[in-house]
Amino acid sequence: MNKTAAIVAAVALAGAANATVITSYTLFQEPGNQVSTPATTSAANVSGLDMARSANLNPTAAGNSISASGWTPDSNSYFSFGFSVDAGFVVNLDELIIATRSSNTGPGDLGLFYSGDNFSTNLFTFTQTGTAFLNSTIDLSALTNLDGTVEFRISPISNRAANDGTLSSGGTFRISEFFDGTDFFPVQFTGVVIPAPASAALLGLAGLVAVRRRRG
Repeated sequence: MNKTAAIVAAVALAGAANATVITSYTLFQEPGNQVSTPATTSAANVSGLDMARSANLNPTAAGNSISASGWTPDSNSYFSFGFSVDAGFVVNLDELIIATRSSNTGPGDLGLFYSGDNFSTNLFTFTQTGTAFLNSTIDLSALTNLDGTVEFRISPISNRAANDGTLSSGGTFRISEFFDGTDFFPVQFTGVVIPAPASAALLGLAGLVAVRRRRG
């Protein structure tokens, strides 16, 4: 391994050991039928996207959430959220921490998709049972070197309703804050932001040049 490659690897490993909040969404005191919810916090060199619903969904009131009805079992009905990464940096994700809930006739099975593969691969399945809240900590560590705009979507993947009947257009689904039994936590992506490999290599070369000049 040459010196530049070693520096790039060292930067990546240093970041991997220090996962932090990439972007988060506070849904406490939101009415549920708001047009969208802006990101509350974002890491340096990251900007959070608004959490919003697709145009074909209907806003519905549900405290401390963003909620909708009009769900259909296809990719045209979804909640979207995510982040944009500044040029020269990439994000390596760790987890998505989130809570979800359906009404009895709302979606029973939903998938998590992302823009990196044009929303084609289901990264995680939300299995809603009745009206119970589902608290999920989702492993996204396979998603690395994310740059530009990274959008995630949650959309139904079957016609099953949460009560095991058939999904109804009047049924609702909401995103809420994660509850660990004691405290509520904003919806959040965790991971690390590091210089992009090309940028890290340039930084490494600059450092080597500086060292050589000092030695000279």
